[in-house]
Amino acid sequence: MLCILYICKDEKDVDDESLSRVLTYNEVKSNTFVFMVAGYETTSSALAYCTYILANYPEVQKKLKQEIDQYFGDHSEQDQKKDLDYDAVNRMGYMEMFIKEVLRMYPIPVTGVSRQCMNETSVCGYKITKGSVVQADVFSVHYDPDLWGPHDPNEFYPERHEEKRHPLAYLPFGVGPRNCVGLRFAMIEMKIFLTRLLKQYTVVKCDKLEKHFNIREKIVLAPAEVWIKLH
Repeated sequence: MLCILYICKDEKDVDDESLSRVLTYNEVKSNTFVFMVAGYETTSSALAYCTYILANYPEVQKKLKQEIDQYFGDHSEQDQKKDLDYDAVNRMGYMEMFIKEVLRMYPIPVTGVSRQCMNETSVCGYKITKGSVVQADVFSVHYDPDLWGPHDPNEFYPERHEEKRHPLAYLPFGVGPRNCVGLRFAMIEMKIFLTRLLKQYTVVKCDKLEKHFNIREKIVLAPAEVWIKLH
C-alpha cells in the first residue's frame, strides 16, 4: 500500500477543510519521536527483562534451548551461519509463552490503560456513567490470582499461557483497536534475538544481578541495570 502525505511546515498553513488529510511539520516530528521510542526503547527493555529471567530460571532456559535445537539443529559452526526461518520462529510455542510471561510480570510502556465510556453501563455491580474515564491498572490486572491462577501470579510460569484467559487480562500492548501498532514486529524482533542468543550462549547469574535490578519509570518501565554472564 502506498501512502502519500502532504506535510506543512507551519500549522498556520493548514485550513479547516484540509485537516483530515494533512500532517503538519510538528506532527511529523512528534510522531517520529514516538515511533523511535516505541520501536527501540520498549523492545530493548523487554529483552533486558528476558535475560534477567533466563539467568534466574535455568530450567526455563533449558526448555527454550531444546525448542531452538528442535527447529534449527545443533550448535555446529555451519549451523550457526544459517538464516533463521520466519515461519519456524513463529511456530516456537514455548518461546511465545516465555515472552508473554515476561511481559505479564514486567509490562513496559504504561502503568494504566484508559478508556472513555460511550454509553452508561454496569460492570460487576458498579455503575459507569456515559463520558466517564475508566483506567485499568496493568500491574493489578497482571497479578490478579483470579485471572492468572491457579499458579501463583508472582511466580514465573510460562505454561500458564496455554490456558485461554479473559481477553482483557493481558495488557502489555494495550487492548482493542488502539493497541500497540508494533505488537507483531516487537514479538518477532524478540524471538529472533533470543533464538540467536541461545543458539550460541547460556545466560547465567552473577553477583551483581539482583543488586542493580531496580525498576524505574522514565519513558518506559525498565530496570536500572541487568548484570548477567554469557557462557
